[in-house]
Amino acid sequence: MGLWDRGGTCRRVLGWIAPYRRRVALAVALTALACLLNLPTPWLIQRVVDRAAAGEVGALPRFAAALLAVVLSQAGVALAVARAIGPVGLGVVRDLRHRLYDRLQRIEMAYYDRTPAGAILSRLTDDVDAVQALINGQTLAALTDLGTMAVIAAALLARGGGIAAAVVVMVPLHAVAVRLVSRRIRAESDEVRRRLDAIFGRLKETLDGALAVKACAGEESEVAAFSTRLAEAHAPRLRVGRLSAGLSNLGAALGGVGGAAVFAAGAWAVVGGSMSPGQVVATTALAALLFGPAARLADLASLFQQAGASVDRLGDLLDLDADAPDPARPVAIGRPVGKVEFDRVTFGYRPGRPAVADISLTVEPGMKVALVGPTGCGKTTLMNLLLRFYEPTSGEIRLDGVPIGRHAAAELRRQVGVVPQEPVVFRRSLAENIRYGTPEADADRVEAAARAALVHGFATALPDGYATIVGEGGHALSQGERQRLAIARALCKDPALIVLDEATSALDPAGEALIQAALANLLRGRTAFVVAHRLATVTDADLIVVLAGGRVVEAGTHEALLADADGLYRRLHDHQESLAGPVADGRILELPPRFHPDGLVPGRVSA
Repeated sequence: MGLWDRGGTCRRVLGWIAPYRRRVALAVALTALACLLNLPTPWLIQRVVDRAAAGEVGALPRFAAALLAVVLSQAGVALAVARAIGPVGLGVVRDLRHRLYDRLQRIEMAYYDRTPAGAILSRLTDDVDAVQALINGQTLAALTDLGTMAVIAAALLARGGGIAAAVVVMVPLHAVAVRLVSRRIRAESDEVRRRLDAIFGRLKETLDGALAVKACAGEESEVAAFSTRLAEAHAPRLRVGRLSAGLSNLGAALGGVGGAAVFAAGAWAVVGGSMSPGQVVATTALAALLFGPAARLADLASLFQQAGASVDRLGDLLDLDADAPDPARPVAIGRPVGKVEFDRVTFGYRPGRPAVADISLTVEPGMKVALVGPTGCGKTTLMNLLLRFYEPTSGEIRLDGVPIGRHAAAELRRQVGVVPQEPVVFRRSLAENIRYGTPEADADRVEAAARAALVHGFATALPDGYATIVGEGGHALSQGERQRLAIARALCKDPALIVLDEATSALDPAGEALIQAALANLLRGRTAFVVAHRLATVTDADLIVVLAGGRVVEAGTHEALLADADGLYRRLHDHQESLAGPVADGRILELPPRFHPDGLVPGRVSA
């Protein structure tokens, strides 16, 4: 079959089954026994018919009892096979989901940059279900049918005669039909998987953006768009169904033609005296045992092709490289002093297009360093490199004189506390959110971090205090509370380095004051990098690094940089001041043009 022509697909499935080799071996042995139990039935039927035709009815009860014993034995073996193989499919799916989740936690960030979250969910759900359908008895059923066909074909050829040869010749016709159609089924199955990725991607986007959808009254357009994507995925699924049905019907037709040929040839042989009626019935029974598995194999070929697309997609995900692979002998970090050096660091997300180029920077322990510059200048990229989310194309970053690539990535990241602009809050208790990344932290340490981050006040006001489930995304908390929770999480880690991404940019003055107080506790005695958009928040930085086009164009203190009237920092500062100042001092402020359906209208406002 086409699926098994793809050696990698077959090897992957066998590799996933390998931990259950004993159960599989038992099931295969029982399957071989089931195949052998097919042989006595035609022989017994022949004896019954011939004895009945000869009027020897005395032997009939013995043969009937023997037939009953064979049937009961087959049923018992089938039950034993089901009990042996049943846990294998469930176990493989459990193991596979665990391995996939483990790999998703460890792969490089570039994979998430290029792969929608919905496509990843599609692999964890729909693709894994397809694999379960393949393994959960279907593969063994194929082995059973293949074994049955081999045994029956040998028995037919051993009987000799043109009838047996004609029956066996029908089998290659099944193989040719399967070969031709299965390739089409595989191609269409690949297309189904790609379109399901788009469906899951759209679903994930709209669920995450449910508030925006409702605020913009976009429900109807979203339903229409989703319906279109469903229709696009439905078309190749219909084609797969038609091809599968056609293959199944073709197998049944070939079996019917073969059965009719056996009856016709058998009747002619009986008339000619070369075969007894019992021999004809036995040969017909053997033919039925041959054509039945052949027809089922045609159905299974379709299933294998559909599941094969999922097997390859899951295998490709499992084969991805881990992010920041650890060195063979990582250097232990201990408690860093906090000196960070960027030595001619260059990196690009795409070849030939560096996001940062030739960055050299030395940060002494305990310094607060601000990274400023226009959008897309490389501020966040530098921090991603420091955290080893990506590896520099050239140059190196050192922590206390040791290249960070010589440290285990997880150990390095435990020494860096990150407070993002949009903090991540998990659907867990407030305490679990604070100790996330520091699972060993006890209740006292969690509370100490919460007090230092000014979280304790609102935590004790929650219905269950620190045990309160704060909800997915932290929607039960205000923006300021989520920011302080992120600061508490960083404090609980007790890191040597801090990375802040404009933690106060979305807050009102009162909320910003609380955050600044919490940040003062966080930054005390630690080396800090602040990705800043508002220059007013970093005037107290020990060093301000100005980036443009992925390069350092200026560096110095706030006062020193302001002194350069032609410098980029001075221009950025003056621009931000011009946006904030005019209304306050009563001057006229020129605003961007106001939007109007018939065009843009210049806007003016006075204080």
